[in-house]
Amino acid sequence: MNNQEHQMTLGTNDRLAELFQKYVDKSITEEEHAELFVYIRNPETKEQVLAFLDEHNKKVQSDALVHEIDWDGMYANITNPKKLGGRERKPIWKYGAAAAILLVASLTIYFASNHSTQKSAPLAYHNDILPGSEKAVLTLSDGSEIVLDNTADGKLATQGGISIEKDANGQIVYLVDGKSTEDQPKINTLSTPAGGKFSVVLSDGSKVWLNASSSIKFPAAFVGDTRRVEIKGEAYFEIAKDKSKPFYVKSGNSEVKVLGTHFNVMAYPDEYRSELTLLEGSVQFTKNGQSQLLKPGKQIIYTEAEPETRQQEANIEEVMAWKNDLFVFNNTSIDEIMKELMRWYDVKIKYEGEKPDISFTGVIPRNTNVSKVLKTLELTGDVVFGIENNVITCEKKMRK
Repeated sequence: MNNQEHQMTLGTNDRLAELFQKYVDKSITEEEHAELFVYIRNPETKEQVLAFLDEHNKKVQSDALVHEIDWDGMYANITNPKKLGGRERKPIWKYGAAAAILLVASLTIYFASNHSTQKSAPLAYHNDILPGSEKAVLTLSDGSEIVLDNTADGKLATQGGISIEKDANGQIVYLVDGKSTEDQPKINTLSTPAGGKFSVVLSDGSKVWLNASSSIKFPAAFVGDTRRVEIKGEAYFEIAKDKSKPFYVKSGNSEVKVLGTHFNVMAYPDEYRSELTLLEGSVQFTKNGQSQLLKPGKQIIYTEAEPETRQQEANIEEVMAWKNDLFVFNNTSIDEIMKELMRWYDVKIKYEGEKPDISFTGVIPRNTNVSKVLKTLELTGDVVFGIENNVITCEKKMRK
């Protein structure tokens, strides 16, 4: 590197430090925000950005796990578009509110350390925990159960004129072998445990993806002039079009009616709210006898106990993060984040002392061990974690 290139690199580093400090302080202007992400998304400055972050990360953290952060992997998850429901996924920063946690985390703790941060006594990482995987149990109408995570591909069972198979992609497929003569539908249930996810293709060709700690009840074959299923937890639907047979999704005391569309329902019992988010087509949402139409890109927020609902613009990237193997946080509280980790890593959460009143914005891969997720969150300088067997301890970092 010649002297001119060296001076340019130093100038870039100084400007990056200045921009990140303003970002952390929330004093960054719109023009400076745009300038910051020019550096981030420019392939020519990518190595300088990552080297700069890694250098300061190592200055303030000596734990080997921190040094093993996959900067390139996290960078790729943010800057490289992926397919989402057949459409190209836009980079995270296009949504404005979401910014990469890996791109501000090192600076946050770096500047915090230069402002006399008093470190808490470190909690110990006695062990690590693997991410969730393809796990589910299929309960047939006769009560028999099939554990799907260790079942070989091929035919699993037959119900009436329906063949139930596990295909080469690991999903369950209901295939019509012949005309069903059943007057009453044979109800099956697909359930995912904490730390599991799974997908199923129903007999009409509709596809359903289940997040962790979720379930769907559905008939082996749809009988009559409607198609009805019931879910708990979170599920993403791609409904096969059939105008003569509307599709209904029941969750608690609410119901969604569709003819053919893509949407996501999040209705976990331990969440304070439920969400219906529409990606394509149109749906009719009904709760307590009151109906309303939902358009693409919109989201309905509701609770089981309250009659009121609220429509708003949806952050599709955040809603679909789980299906794309990402954690996407947009000013998300530590409590909400810990609930996600509980479901995906099948762990318990313990708060040491006062629960931290903090939130995070950023993106972290979901297919990584929990220690790397926690270490990334720790880089903000506001919280520390520990792992003991199947329990994650969370503690607010004390400052002078």
